[in-house]
Amino acid sequence: MIIARTANNLAQEIEPLRHRSGVHKRVALVTTRGGFHDGHGAVMNAAKTICDIVVVAIAPEPDHSNGNVVTASEFQDIAFLEQHEVDILFAPSESDFFPHGFEFTYNLQPPHENGDFSIGAYRLTQQLKLINSVQPDVMVWGEKNFIEFHSVRQMLRDLDVRTQVQCVPTVRHADGVAVSTSVESMTSDQRNRIKILNETLHNVAHAIRTGARNFSKIEKTARLALRGAELDITYFTILDEENLAAANQETTTFRIVGSVKLDERMVTDSMGLTL
Repeated sequence: MIIARTANNLAQEIEPLRHRSGVHKRVALVTTRGGFHDGHGAVMNAAKTICDIVVVAIAPEPDHSNGNVVTASEFQDIAFLEQHEVDILFAPSESDFFPHGFEFTYNLQPPHENGDFSIGAYRLTQQLKLINSVQPDVMVWGEKNFIEFHSVRQMLRDLDVRTQVQCVPTVRHADGVAVSTSVESMTSDQRNRIKILNETLHNVAHAIRTGARNFSKIEKTARLALRGAELDITYFTILDEENLAAANQETTTFRIVGSVKLDERMVTDSMGLTL
C-alpha cells in the first residue's frame, strides 16, 4: 500500500496506477476521520468491487481535541487498510492541506427549518479538496452518515463535478446499534442506553409505514423517548430523502435521522423508508 502525505505526492503515485498497462483504471475514494472499524471496512470492500483502485483519505481536522481524529503523523492502523486491499492512503496534515489558511467555503443552505444537521462549510470544502486531489470516478459513503453523503452529492451536482457518489448500508451490531468509533469505546451500560436510538428510528418508521402523518407529533414522541434514556439530543427529524426538506403529506421516500450525545460521545444514525 502506498502512503501519500501531500497532494503532490498523491498525484505522483496515483497517475501511474490510473493508467497502468495502457488501460484507464477506475478510482474509488473513501474519506474518513480515522478510528477505523468494521463500518469503514464495509465501505472499503464495496469500493473495491466497483473500482480498480481504492484511495482512503483521512480528512485533517482543525480541532485536534477530537478523540476520533487520526492525523498523518498519528496514523498507525496500516494493517486494517491492507486487510481491505486499499491501494493508497492519503493522509495530509492540516498545514499541508490548507497551507494558506482556510479562506473560502462552499456551503449549502439547509432546506429544513432545523439547520442543526447541516455539516457546515468547512467540512464540505474539505471534502471538495479531497475530491480534487484524488479525482475519483466514484466516492463511496456509509449510509449512517446520510446527511453528509447527501450534502456532498448535492455539492458535486451544483459544481458540475463528474465524480459519482454511492452509498453503502450501515453495518450494525446484533442489537441494531450502528458500528462507530464512539460506540466501540462505550461501556456496557452506555451501550445498553444507546440502543434506544436505533429502536426509536424503527418505531418512527413503523408509525409512518402504518399511516401516521403528523410528523411533528411523531418527532416529539421520539425525542421524549431519547430524553427518557438521558441522551442529549442534537437533532431528530423526519426528512424527504430526495432533498432533505421536512417530510410532508406528499413524501414517499423518507430519511429518519438522529444524532445524540451520551457522556460527550456523539452517536449519529439514520434509516430510510420508501412507501
